[in-house]
Amino acid sequence: MREPNERGFTIIEVLLAMLIIGAGVVPVLSLFLTGSRTVEKGGVLLSATIAAQNILDRAKSDAFLWGNIPLTLDFPDPDHPQFALPAFFTQKYKASGTLIIEEAPGHTVIGTGDKETNLIQISVIIRWVENNFPRQTRLVTYRANTNSYDLKTSAKF
Repeated sequence: MREPNERGFTIIEVLLAMLIIGAGVVPVLSLFLTGSRTVEKGGVLLSATIAAQNILDRAKSDAFLWGNIPLTLDFPDPDHPQFALPAFFTQKYKASGTLIIEEAPGHTVIGTGDKETNLIQISVIIRWVENNFPRQTRLVTYRANTNSYDLKTSAKF
């Protein structure tokens, strides 16, 4: 016990104050740590998605696309340097990917049931390792050949 004319805090008062403050600070710090991990994961996914989009854009070019159907290409590939992933992403996350170009599966010319040969599906799969867990993302787009001589479309049945 304290005498009425003594100044300062007892050890019990100090410990109680530290406990109360600690109970409020620990959850806040935990939120900051969780938030920073979430932001980092989002940044990695964004990097993978941007890399996949760049590869899709290169694969969709007329100069490359129409002469390479079907194609399955694992990259990085020294024969196709235009489909390289960013060096930092490849090194830091052991990243690799696959480019798949094929006739769009399951699409038919409306009204005929014929297979749609003028519609091409382009897929890019990016794989990486993050915190010892394998991750991947996939982007898919379609490209129609509207310059074909024997164009079969739903408008020509």
